[in-house]
Formats: sequence, C-alpha cells, structure tokens
Amino acid sequence: MLTSKTLLSAFAISCLALPALAQSTTEPQFKITCEEGNWSRNDGENKRFCETRDLTMNAPGGQPLSIDGGANGGIAVHGWSGPNVRIRAKVTSWASTDAEAQSRVKSVTIRTANNTLKADAPGKDEHYSVSYEVFVPRQTALALNTVNGGISLDNMQSDVKFHAVNGGVSLTSLGGQVTGQTVNGGLNITLTGNKWNGKGLDVETTNGGVHWKLPQDYSAQFFTSTNMGDIRSALPVNKSGFMHKEVTANLGKGGAPVKAVTTNGGISVDQGRD
Repeated sequence: MLTSKTLLSAFAISCLALPALAQSTTEPQFKITCEEGNWSRNDGENKRFCETRDLTMNAPGGQPLSIDGGANGGIAVHGWSGPNVRIRAKVTSWASTDAEAQSRVKSVTIRTANNTLKADAPGKDEHYSVSYEVFVPRQTALALNTVNGGISLDNMQSDVKFHAVNGGVSLTSLGGQVTGQTVNGGLNITLTGNKWNGKGLDVETTNGGVHWKLPQDYSAQFFTSTNMGDIRSALPVNKSGFMHKEVTANLGKGGAPVKAVTTNGGISVDQGRD
C-alpha cells in the first residue's frame, strides 16, 4: 500500500521533472544528419567522412544574417521563438583514403563573426561541403547564397533575399518581403493563413518548375508565368507570344503581391484548405 509520504515524494519528483521537460521541448529539433543524402562519387575519391557541429550566434540586431553555402552546401532556415540563432553544420569530405577525408573535414573552420555564417578551409572547395540547418527568430532578415545546394525556408516573417545556382528552393509559411532566384532548380511555394503579411513575394527560376500550394480563401495579388512550359491551374490561364503563359488573379480581398516565374519549366497551382 502506498503511504501518503510516498505519494508526496512521487509528486515532488514529478514536479521537478516538469521544468526540464518544458525546457527540452523548446530546444530546436535538428533534422540534418550525416546519414542522409547520396554521397557516392565516381572520381576515385570514394572514402567519406562526415561530422555535425552545433553552434550558437546572437541574433543580429538590425542587420541581415548572411549564410553562405559555399561551393557544395545547402541551407535550411526555420523561424522559431527562441532568442538567438542555433546552427547545425554538416561538414563532409571525400578522399581516396579514410584518413585524408577525416583530415579535410577537421581542417574546415566555420566562422560566425560579423553576422555571417561561412565555412573556410585551406583545400579546394570541391573537396568538402558544409550544409546548414539554422533556427532564427522569425523577424530576422536573411541573405542566403548557394552554388550547388538547395535552399529551404519556413515560418519566417522578415526581409529575405536568396540566390542559388544549382539547387531547388522551398518556401513555406512566410511573410515579410521575400525576393530571390535560382538558375537550375524548381520553386516549391506553400502559402498559409489567409493572406501574405508583409510587402510580398517575388521569386524566379530559369530552368525549373514552379509548384504553388495555397488555401482556397487566400487573399493576394497573384501572378505566375512561364515562357517554355505548361500551367496546370483552376485559375484562368492567359497566353501571349509563342509559348508564354501566365496567371494573373486578384485572389479573395486582394492584398500583397505574390509572384513566381520560370523561363523553362511547368507550373502547377493547387488550391485547397490550409
């Protein structure tokens, strides 16, 4: 039989555990790991070494946070309610031997000074990659750049500029003023809520498709177009010139402009529930 003293002790232990549980649930949940991704190579450097590094930066006050994916890295940024910037960097290298691959990774330095997140190493860029998963306060302005890597953004309400050369871009639950382009990669855009809160969205790709997902009752000045591709949409499609197609619509009550265009790629617009 449990005594009242035993019950009180159990209750006290459970109360002590609650703050620890609450604290752990507010920590960012990183998804990036060394196990993900295809890392095989065909140039003889088929020995791989990978490690993750966790870092913390102060949230930049009044200045954009600049993140440089370097030659081979991708960038994923999540807005969160924490007060600072939390980072997980995945550092990977390839070599002809295990020891050399590990040595290359250990030579990579990640700098966080002057509101900039960037990796440096004495070797050639093609010998290593650094990809980032970053949690930032939602109002943090961002400047993102990648060469051979994708960009993913979600739950942000700020000014964002991005540029990718070879990589797709995913944009989910954003607001503020978001502008950017990728050369070789698709755009996946998921709008949430009932309107765009901020100045608007203006993004483009040269060689890639555009996939829109938006709620049925969304309000915005909507524009999307392609020069060499088809458009699948319940909204009216206008055609002009040889191949140019576009959709221009004042959705719901109107509002901020949301725009995504492609030169060589198809477009799909899916309207449904948020």
